Parts: sequence; C-alpha cells; structure tokens
Amino acid sequence: MSAAAAPGSEIYYVYADGSCLGNPGPGGWAAVIVKPDGTSRTIYGGDPSSTNNRMELTAAIEGLRAIPAGTRVVLRSDSQYLVKTMTLNWKRNVNADLWKRLDHETGQRRARFEWVEGHAGDPLNEQADRQARAAAALAGRTGRVHYHDLPIVEEKAKPPPAAEFGEDAAAVRELRPLLAAEESVRRCRGCGGAFVATGDERSRAYCALAACQLKARRGNSHSA
Repeated sequence: MSAAAAPGSEIYYVYADGSCLGNPGPGGWAAVIVKPDGTSRTIYGGDPSSTNNRMELTAAIEGLRAIPAGTRVVLRSDSQYLVKTMTLNWKRNVNADLWKRLDHETGQRRARFEWVEGHAGDPLNEQADRQARAAAALAGRTGRVHYHDLPIVEEKAKPPPAAEFGEDAAAVRELRPLLAAEESVRRCRGCGGAFVATGDERSRAYCALAACQLKARRGNSHSA
C-alpha cells in the first residue's frame, strides 16, 4: 500500500551517512533530519562488527523511521550503492534484511533518494559524515551496539542547496526531483547560471555555453 499524501508541500530532508573502521569492522551511521520549519535533529548509532554498506543502509532506514509516515522526504546520501539501488534497481546480492527494512520505511512515505558528492562542502552531509565516524569509533571502543538521539537544534538549518542559485532558485527546486541519480545542478563559473552536470562533468565548473567554454579552455591552456 502506498503512503498517504503529505499535507501541503512540506518536505523533510534526511542527510544519511555510514562509516566503518575496516570493512568489516566497527561501524557507525548518522542521519541529520531537517524538518519543514528548518529545525534539525541528528540521530546516530554504531555496531562493533559491520560493513560500510550496512551502515549506509542503516542510516537511511533510521533516518526515515524518525519522520512521520505519509510525509514527503528527500533522502540525500553520498553512497551510490544506496542511491542507485533505490533509483536504478541495482541488484541486491547481499544485505537482504536491511533492503527489506528500507523498502518498508520508503513505502510509508513519499520518498526520493538523491546522491550528493561526499566531502564536497555540503554542510549537512559533512555533519552526518563526522557523526557516523564518531559513532564507529565509539562502537570500536565499547564493543557494543549503540543508538543516540541528539536534542533538536532550534537554529534554522541551511536551506537545500537550490537557495544558492539566486534568481534561478525556483527553477532549480523544480528541476531537482527530475534529476537522475548521476546528475547534479551546479553554478557556472563563467556566466553564473545554473546547469546540469552528469557523470564526469561533475568536476567541471563551466556550463556548455560557447563563451563559458572559451573561458574554461583558455584557463586550462594557461595552466598547462
């Protein structure tokens, strides 16, 4: 049965990440949850014997469990294993127990999975990464499974990245749900406009406009 429709256009954002000290080894996971009013909370936990992929899945499961059923949610992760399995139906050869739990939690909500580049400056992704690594270290020290729910942060969390695109922000917000797992929206260093980058283009700073490509190629020739 599909999840009930969420009221209005309110959206929860979940930034999920997993970490493992060795693979297998002590593992940790974390989920930073941003409510529609902008307040946020962080949940995290660890397991003394796990794998990186199991921690990535656990972060997503626990992040979804922490928000009400029937709501709209964008879950962001830097794990292509997680995101592409959920969006492109990659084969599920292992971790069947966690995939079953994730399917259940996803089915209770109107969820969309988005890939974000890890260690690329997204503050909420970085926060989840730090907490997951700390949780893995704690599991390694104690040898115990643990779970923690940090107090709600009343200070408003940074809006989704679309806000950084100025007058293009509204269009970018509408575009994001249509992006494929390997796509992202970037700001062109040449003209300042938003453009869609795919695959290897993720590292490019210039859009496809001829004038911007000219700037890019001149810069590359000068640095060669």
